[in-house]
Amino acid sequence: MSVAATVKARFGRPVLLNLRPLRDRRADEKGRCVACGANTVFVLNSWTIPDDLRAFWADPRVSRAYTRRESMFCRFCCSNLRVRRIAEVLVGLYGPPGCGSLAELIEDPTFRDLAVAEVNTIGSLGSLHALLRRLPRLMFSDYRGPQRLGEIIDGARNEDICRLTYPDAAFDLVLSSDTLEHVHDFRAALAETRRVLRPGGRHVFTVPVVWTRATTKARAQIGEDGELVHLMPALYHGRGSGAYRFIPVGADLLTFTEFGRDIIDYVREAGFEPEAYLGADDGTGAQIVFAGRVRG
Repeated sequence: MSVAATVKARFGRPVLLNLRPLRDRRADEKGRCVACGANTVFVLNSWTIPDDLRAFWADPRVSRAYTRRESMFCRFCCSNLRVRRIAEVLVGLYGPPGCGSLAELIEDPTFRDLAVAEVNTIGSLGSLHALLRRLPRLMFSDYRGPQRLGEIIDGARNEDICRLTYPDAAFDLVLSSDTLEHVHDFRAALAETRRVLRPGGRHVFTVPVVWTRATTKARAQIGEDGELVHLMPALYHGRGSGAYRFIPVGADLLTFTEFGRDIIDYVREAGFEPEAYLGADDGTGAQIVFAGRVRG
């Protein structure tokens, strides 16, 4: 779960939108939300990024870009820039002419006919889930542990993206956001999403990637004895800074992988045709949405 999702789940939107450094207000922007369709204000909150992550990046430009990505919250639906970018890509790929938001897209009969899997509902797609669950053929899941996979627990299906219980070719669209970096084997996760997709289907996803870095590197791995092995200092993406340092999150947010530009190669290796949607990305990689499309 991201720090934003943690804050919202425990304290609600008003805290997330208003508990922030005063200086952040100068970076707020007006616009139309591509998720909910409202004319709104997008709210910067620099406390959503932990200090140790900024130290790892060691690049103020990357820190600014990812601070915007993980905040710029819509005052109406609370979607951040990261999930709005996914909404923008979905509208572009599947929307009829004139469609301007995900809220409009989910009422389109063609889109409503798609079988969609939403992975890691709570921490991944955040505010988009309230819109997506209006789809009649949506299956949504969170990982609750290795026991009882495939069962409904606390309202969501228990699924491990590295070994999904869904049958082959079950879906037209799989959605995940900032999930692959937190699983111990992202290659297995990509292979699984490829397996459950039909010909012509897509896995649309985001991962945090610094685009100036060419090579993906492992930060941690599970050893042959099942024990966690750290290859770099432990880094957690769910811990905020400022006042949000005092909101506890779980160890499931450990980062196993630092992705580089070769993420495209790994998507292709899994059997997809890779796609990358840059949007208004400034070269940092912060706003890129990826997709793997199944041929056919």
